[in-house]
Amino acid sequence: MMREFTFSIDYEADTDPMMDVFIDHPSLVARSLHGCVNDEDFWRIERLSGPTAALEAVERLHLAEEARTESVTETECLTTGHHEVLERADGERVLYTYVERLGGGKSVQMLAGRYLPRGSLLCSRRSKGRQEWRILMRSDEKVDLFYDTLSANLRSELSFQMGHLRDADRWADDSLGTVSLDPDQRTALRAAARHGYYRAPSEITLDELASKLDMPRSTLSYRLRRAEQQLVTEYLNGV
Repeated sequence: MMREFTFSIDYEADTDPMMDVFIDHPSLVARSLHGCVNDEDFWRIERLSGPTAALEAVERLHLAEEARTESVTETECLTTGHHEVLERADGERVLYTYVERLGGGKSVQMLAGRYLPRGSLLCSRRSKGRQEWRILMRSDEKVDLFYDTLSANLRSELSFQMGHLRDADRWADDSLGTVSLDPDQRTALRAAARHGYYRAPSEITLDELASKLDMPRSTLSYRLRRAEQQLVTEYLNGV
């Protein structure tokens, strides 16, 4: 049985430049998948949603070579990385990152690569001043070493909150359980949700939403219907 370990890290303001963007923009949310190549290098795919100013600030930090935003220890983490914007839409970004450690401190991903089984999958959610972590792993044999090293070396401005260690469950409802949608349908659906189209009562009409998105009403209606059909179909197939 696969095991999962959850915890969260809270950041004070002016501690980490990336987390400061989330603190300054409370509506900004990032959901990420991380994979450890070894105990030095890792990759990440991050989906962000929020105001344009916040998304642009995140992009600038990713592309700035002098920005040190990975380390959770007292020593800064010297890294080199490849960053690429995979998707850019209204209120959203999808970013790919590959990080190679050159020296200095440690990140959560690097500590996971050192102590946890190869093939472990890390999921995280960032908002405001908190980053929540959920790790899926084949064995929890050395998770105590991961926990002890992380908590003992955490920066003084950061605080660690233990979640749970247990058999993995409900991963189909997590970030891996996404429905495959056409990019145009996905963009339309997210815009509709963001502007309150699906709230009860609805906060925007289809005509108003089409005007905001600068597209014909018929096109928007078609994309939403197809997206809703796909969502319902895949949901019922899983029941």
